[in-house]
Amino acid sequence: MILANTNKEITLIYNSEEHIGRQIMAYAHTENILIHDIDLKHMKLTPTQWAELASRLNIDVHELVNTENPNFFKKFGQVDDLTGQDWLSLLAHNPDILKAPIVMKGAKISMMTNPQEMLYFLE
Repeated sequence: MILANTNKEITLIYNSEEHIGRQIMAYAHTENILIHDIDLKHMKLTPTQWAELASRLNIDVHELVNTENPNFFKKFGQVDDLTGQDWLSLLAHNPDILKAPIVMKGAKISMMTNPQEMLYFLE
């Protein structure tokens, strides 16, 4: 799977088990545009794809991860000494730890913590 994107489609990377992802998907459907949805519940991204997303977002890979979720510490313990490659591996094997859905359209990309951000993103 390639994360290429054009202005003629929206790519949404999300977990359909999470409410915010479903809400963002609903906002995306209000546009008359093709939606390429990547539901992390059913599909995993490779470490290379996670690295590409972090690079396009101009953030470090660990910033993609929701380390503040109570289940994160129970599952992974202390994470202070992880390398970038370790974070990529965690995401590749546990996509449910993604901090927030990622939306792409052309050169625009955003990690959205609030579904209403889609209104501004689509302008």
